[in-house]
Amino acid sequence: MWRGNERLMALADQPATVSQRGQWPGRVTLRRGWARAEARPWNDDEPKAALRLLRGGPSFLEACASRLLDLGVTGVMSPPLPLNSQRSWTQAGFAPFIDLALMRKSLENTTGAPDHLVVERPDTDIEDLLNIDAAAFPPFWRFNRGALEEAIGATSRSTTLTILGSGGTPIAYAVVGFGSAIAYLQRVAVEPEWQGHGMGRSLVRVVARKARSSGAKVLLLNTQMDNHSAIGLYEDEGFIQLPEPLTLLQYPPEETKPRPG
Repeated sequence: MWRGNERLMALADQPATVSQRGQWPGRVTLRRGWARAEARPWNDDEPKAALRLLRGGPSFLEACASRLLDLGVTGVMSPPLPLNSQRSWTQAGFAPFIDLALMRKSLENTTGAPDHLVVERPDTDIEDLLNIDAAAFPPFWRFNRGALEEAIGATSRSTTLTILGSGGTPIAYAVVGFGSAIAYLQRVAVEPEWQGHGMGRSLVRVVARKARSSGAKVLLLNTQMDNHSAIGLYEDEGFIQLPEPLTLLQYPPEETKPRPG
């Protein structure tokens, strides 16, 4: 006898037309019966799509990826996934593309004070943040508006922290999301001309303090394995790299990896 959820998943994964709500290259919702996924452009530099599965199985994932390829993207990227969440994606034809270091910091002890004035500005113009992001990261890793809004909205509560330049415009920023026991450092970016002055460290310290005061016990982040300077900074600030990385998977598989920035 079928259990309710198993039957729903089986029905949702049967071959059928995937319906689309929204116009590409904007954010779109893909549906097939009970199954549902959301997609957006990866960023403004790479003609790929970021796909997020809300419910459904491998057949639905493959149908979504095919639909996005029909819309003109060159590849479809999964979210960063732990090993135990990759099965449906690999069964759908996705393959590991690049690993990300997953890092954890205990918030049991108070974090050191920042060396810069860090301002909590949840109302900061998102274009100012995107300008910092575009300058700080190589093309593949840059955020576009959709990616930054997704990072800010990934948890029920979040805030944006900035360091301001002499003209009052942000020159560095961080996004932190708060859960009940875990906080997530979603992004840190510093204008290249201000890198090396400890601004990233100041942002990380204020993020940790905010997370601790919110009641979180642990702060998590992920970053590129080859971003040695960032990993060194995080380790200096008490983060440890967990043994199992997160993985971005891509459909269709390809050998090319993003070049280090």
